[in-house]
Amino acid sequence: MIDDLLDIAHDLAQREKGKPRQASLRRAASTAYYAVFHALADLCADELVGWKKPWNIFSPVYRSLDHNEARRLFERARTSRSYGAEVEKIGSSFLRLQQAREEADYDPEPFRYGRDDTRKLVEEARETVAAIRSLEAETRLLLAAHLVTKRRRNAIADAGRN
Repeated sequence: MIDDLLDIAHDLAQREKGKPRQASLRRAASTAYYAVFHALADLCADELVGWKKPWNIFSPVYRSLDHNEARRLFERARTSRSYGAEVEKIGSSFLRLQQAREEADYDPEPFRYGRDDTRKLVEEARETVAAIRSLEAETRLLLAAHLVTKRRRNAIADAGRN
């Protein structure tokens, strides 16, 4: 599904010849974000329970990823440096794509991203998904655990000490 979302976002970003429709660009940006969101949900469920588990075990973990909690974790990760440079980069992309998605889905003003900028968002999403998939095993597990669990005040600082 994740790669399909990226392909659909790419197609939407270049759908019309000439001036693109706002709806196509908005849906492309939103879909690109959701590809990254689903890549993170996949990471969490795969790391914490594994794909071979029954759906009634796998799905609740997959669905437990929360947009706002992920945003807060990646915002904290920028300053704490507990996860390393690769996760900081993933987090920065996640935050940019989430902002673009919120503008695309909720802002009634004309979409500020033109065709070229929307294509760049889609490419950024594709690179971010690849980065998520290529994280080292220990980082994958740490990130998965922190994305779907309620964190105590010093959990991120403690993560850097282990």
